[in-house]
Amino acid sequence: MKYPKDRFDDFPNTLKRRGAHRAPRTWASKFMSWIVAIVAFVLLVGIGVGVMWMIDRQVQFTADMGGQQEETTAPEETGGATEAAPTETAAEPEATIDASISLTVLNGVGTPGLATAGTNVFVADGWTVGSTADADSYDYATTSIVIASEDQRGAALGAQETLGYGEITVDPNVAPEGTMTIILGQDAADALL
Repeated sequence: MKYPKDRFDDFPNTLKRRGAHRAPRTWASKFMSWIVAIVAFVLLVGIGVGVMWMIDRQVQFTADMGGQQEETTAPEETGGATEAAPTETAAEPEATIDASISLTVLNGVGTPGLATAGTNVFVADGWTVGSTADADSYDYATTSIVIASEDQRGAALGAQETLGYGEITVDPNVAPEGTMTIILGQDAADALL
């Protein structure tokens, strides 16, 4: 069927239409996608940096696995004579093997098989080893026995006695209550392997 020509069939030559009646892209429209991409990238990176900054302010990671250093004070001099404050001697807890405490044995030097060798020593002496893994770094010169509180010092002395070496520290962030973390250092590598 053929329809008669009307005013909609005549297009002026100045419109420069193509394909689906789209005009050619201008230089601004060509770069608009790049501008949107760059703005989105900068915005996402800014949000990521802001979130990481907030997390860093709330969560504190410490690489120091050592204990707190004790301060020593010199006795005060009064009138030429020295008076030492009387000190209360606390009873040193006895070394015990507490099988109810779960040990975590960590390889602190990166030597293959060190944590397994340490685990075997503890199991042979009656300890309960919950897990064996690598430490957060491989630069431990000495073995650290980390406990959650002073209440576990007797068990820590028992672990020290089992190994024959190791420094005892109290850090509940490393060793939760009811556990003890043993970070085997270079001294353990020399003795066990």
